[in-house]
Order: sequence, then C-alpha cells, then structure tokens
Amino acid sequence: MTRWLEVRGKVQRVMFRQTVIRAMQKRGLEGGASNDRQDRNLVRMTLRGDSERMEELVAALREGKPINDWGAKATSVEDVDEERGVALEAHQVTTTTVDNRHWNPNVTMFL
Repeated sequence: MTRWLEVRGKVQRVMFRQTVIRAMQKRGLEGGASNDRQDRNLVRMTLRGDSERMEELVAALREGKPINDWGAKATSVEDVDEERGVALEAHQVTTTTVDNRHWNPNVTMFL
C-alpha cells in the first residue's frame, strides 16, 4: 500500500525530514520526504508498506506534538491522491538515501 501526504507546520530547517525518515525505517516502511521550495511550511511525503504501521506514524504526526528537540511538528497532515503526490524515488530524501546526507547529529528524535 502507498500513501501520499502533504504535511504543514514547523517542518523546514528543523530536521523534520530526517526525523520522519528515521521513523519510517523504525517501522519497516519505505518512504520519502521533500521540502516544498515555495512554501516553507510544507513537506510532501510518500509512505509505502504495512497500512497499520503507516497509520501509526500518520497518527503520531497528527497529534501536533514536537517530533524532535528542534521543535519540528505538524499542524496538518492531509492525504492526497497519487496525482498530487510525489513518486517515492523523486523525493529529496528517502529511506534508501537518508544516510547519504550530512545531517546535523545534534537532534533527539521522539518518533
């Protein structure tokens, strides 16, 4: 199963993408996340895998609580159709490529 999401909130420049990608890996999901270049409050995500594990992650994001100690958090999480979604391989960061980036190591993740 695949889900496409648009996540709004404090999601850019706060390690949001790395945090959600690590949360996907922890749950055995494939996925990706990309910052929107025009809207600094928007990240597009794709999730693929077990529907219960995807729902667990989406529900945690929808709680609106910080997901790391940099204050990253979602204010809305909207499921979108495939046409509005981003292909998994087209994301800026994926569960496959996350370790190829040089992330700031000083972040504690809560997911």
